[in-house]
Amino acid sequence: MKKHYFLILALLVAFGMSACKDKTEPDTPDDPDKESPLDVDNTVALSDDNRVIYEMNLYNFTKEGTFAAAQGKLADLRKLGIDIIWLMPIQTRSSEGKIGALGSPYALHDYTAVNPDHGTLADLKAFVNKAHDLGMQVWLDWVPNHTGLDHIWVTEHPEYYKRDGKGNIIHPNNYSDVYQLDYSNNEMQKAMQEAMIYWIKNANIDGFRCDYLSSPYLPADFWSATIPKLQQAADRKIWMLGESDFQPEKAALIQTGFDYDYMVGFHWQLENEIGKAETVAKLRSQCRKVISNSAYNNMDRMIYLTNHDDIGNNFGGNYFSFMGNNVAPLTVIEFTLYGMPLLYNGQEIGYRKVQQYFQRDPIDWTAVDKRLQNTIRTLIALRHTQPALSSGKKANRGTTTFLTCSNSSFMAYTKKKDGNTVLVIISLATDEASCEIEGIDKGAYTQWLNSETIVDEIVKRDVELEEKMTFTLPKKGYAVYVKK
Repeated sequence: MKKHYFLILALLVAFGMSACKDKTEPDTPDDPDKESPLDVDNTVALSDDNRVIYEMNLYNFTKEGTFAAAQGKLADLRKLGIDIIWLMPIQTRSSEGKIGALGSPYALHDYTAVNPDHGTLADLKAFVNKAHDLGMQVWLDWVPNHTGLDHIWVTEHPEYYKRDGKGNIIHPNNYSDVYQLDYSNNEMQKAMQEAMIYWIKNANIDGFRCDYLSSPYLPADFWSATIPKLQQAADRKIWMLGESDFQPEKAALIQTGFDYDYMVGFHWQLENEIGKAETVAKLRSQCRKVISNSAYNNMDRMIYLTNHDDIGNNFGGNYFSFMGNNVAPLTVIEFTLYGMPLLYNGQEIGYRKVQQYFQRDPIDWTAVDKRLQNTIRTLIALRHTQPALSSGKKANRGTTTFLTCSNSSFMAYTKKKDGNTVLVIISLATDEASCEIEGIDKGAYTQWLNSETIVDEIVKRDVELEEKMTFTLPKKGYAVYVKK
């Protein structure tokens, strides 16, 4: 009898401890400040206005430098969330007057010939088809303003080129390795249009990034005539991105049918005026200026921190040289403020090495900056899934409201659209700092991005935010919240 008594007592004690544990250590998903894993891979853009574009230099993207090798990495780009691949020029390059071992990708020998270093036309078609199968588009880089010195047109159609008073072909912008085309020649314009259509018909490409549209020799009416012909030849939408600040550089281009231009002026402000700043006054001023520009009510823009043409990539530095530890918080701005964000070859891993493009310079894909890599992964997922982060025409964009910050190193703003609210906070301070922020939409939020934890893991956290709150961020810190 005594044995049974002690057995029953032991069972009661064990049951009581278990019950006590259940009462004192609740573990529910509704707990405030509870973190849980956040899946940011393989997201799909809500619309064309939520896309991310990736610029690929084939020579550097893989050690092989071929379409086939790059095709093997397309699934990784889709997992990351890339929607559009912009291929730097894939045509044969001129050898006469070439710069470096490869010559410039923007000094072409033949508009309709594939560079054999990259493969064949069949290889390009296979690359495009695979991208399409994965839900991505492929845009080709196009060089309409000039050709290389030994382009086939130089001998076959010398009348296609612009000449000076002595009859010599002009070198545009003092570029010694290229010749200026003459857009007063209608036959040249027709040949240019046919060359662009060739790639639509033979490689099924989806769009063009058009080089050096700020050229004084490249008329807007060429594009007014050409873009409809490209759409007609494809019998579908062909997307057009122009390298220029259309306003104020070439305002007439806004009406020609381009879908995007470059935010060149904003980019140079980030590098030269804002750079490694510790306060946000100039940054906030430039952000307001970009958002309030009504010239772009009916078209979108591309925003970027770096690309192949960034002065650093050509002359010994890169965007880390100019922006230093501000790169991470400015990347948050790139993906949440305005326009379609661009990632350039290796930017997705925070690659710091200066990349050359006049010679082979393959990316070391093991040189990963985990903070930037996880930040970019999360930002792409945010960009894809939050209506408030839509760009496009003004009617489709999220609206931006800048909030009052008590610390001059902090900037905060909300993006809103269709009941969706995203709160963005960044700090350019060189140490941990606190800031009282006023103007927040009070309520329940999920924190998607936390610069304190992003190096080690990607997690989300449910929080309650008040209209006025104090936030503490680490140096060069950032946080992004989505209202429930």
